[in-house]
Amino acid sequence: MKLQKIHIDKRARTVIIHLLAWLAYGCYLYVANVLIRPQASIKNVLFYLIPFCFTFYIVLFLLNLYSKKGILWNIIIFFGVFLFMSVIGYAYIYLILPKMGIVVYSSKEFGFFLQEAMMGYFKYFALALLYYYVSLSLKKDKKLSGLFAEKHKLEIQKVQHELENAGLKQQELKARQEKLEYEYAYLRAQINPHFLHNTLNMLYSEAVNYSTDLAENILRLSSIMRYSLESLEYESGKVMVQKELEQLQTLIDINNQRFDKTKNIIYRVKGNIEGQMVPPMAFITIVENAFKYGDLKDPDHPLRINVELKSNEVHFCCSNKKKTNGIQLSSFNIGISNLTKRLDVAFKDRYEMNARNEEGFYNFELKIKN
Repeated sequence: MKLQKIHIDKRARTVIIHLLAWLAYGCYLYVANVLIRPQASIKNVLFYLIPFCFTFYIVLFLLNLYSKKGILWNIIIFFGVFLFMSVIGYAYIYLILPKMGIVVYSSKEFGFFLQEAMMGYFKYFALALLYYYVSLSLKKDKKLSGLFAEKHKLEIQKVQHELENAGLKQQELKARQEKLEYEYAYLRAQINPHFLHNTLNMLYSEAVNYSTDLAENILRLSSIMRYSLESLEYESGKVMVQKELEQLQTLIDINNQRFDKTKNIIYRVKGNIEGQMVPPMAFITIVENAFKYGDLKDPDHPLRINVELKSNEVHFCCSNKKKTNGIQLSSFNIGISNLTKRLDVAFKDRYEMNARNEEGFYNFELKIKN
């Protein structure tokens, strides 16, 4: 009975989320139409959206039923739903809605209707396809996480048994356990980023036709995702500081475009970058959280990022004014903890890290000796 209630609650929550998402999208379409045609009404926009909503869910339903049977069924679904919804859509737009006093298209030419139907269908079929594969990936991710957790548990037990038999000290046992946890976290992190990286490349090719700014930001995000994936392959846990700085600039560019350059940022790099090494994603982790939790609109207190490269030493500083909404920086603390573990592996006893959570401001400083 309890399991049934949980299942019903989950289904109701999903329905509510979908309804809110469609409502938000409908409002977005209305605003976009008003900007172009001030006489546009929200009623016309919502009734225009209804057949495409049905298209989305029909495609999603059929994908869940038949997509595992092969590519041929995907093709049959694509053309079958298009033909079915074209007939329904034509009757809906030109026969049913006019009786209700609603005119969606001023032109009654079949060629015009077919063109609009094809463009809309491609868009919502792609959305349904993306939604289906994202959901499928998340289910696989959950299953793989359980398998990794069990494997991780068995590995820890094996390590503990070996260390006890060898009579090693408790400190060495703790160090090896932490290393296993670190490696396990990286294994888990490899599941979704690969899928997201491929998805971003697909979205970039679609976005180029609609917005070059959106396409460029997707390309930048894909670059950071590829960098994070490549960093997992480095057994030393180190990358050239030049690569880290390139991706840090990409992160800054993304946020500049995202916030239309309303954020105040001072970014300086000084010194020779040749031959210097750092943990991958070290600078990006800190700066990304500054964008997320910092108040960067005050020109008197901008986000300050300073990188000084001396002989065999990297000195990184980041400071920002905090938002005054009392947000708990739990995810930031997790990022600092993860960075500390990676520094212990790659630069044991060769780094200094100081994070000061002061009233109104946050300051971070990292020194690494190569």
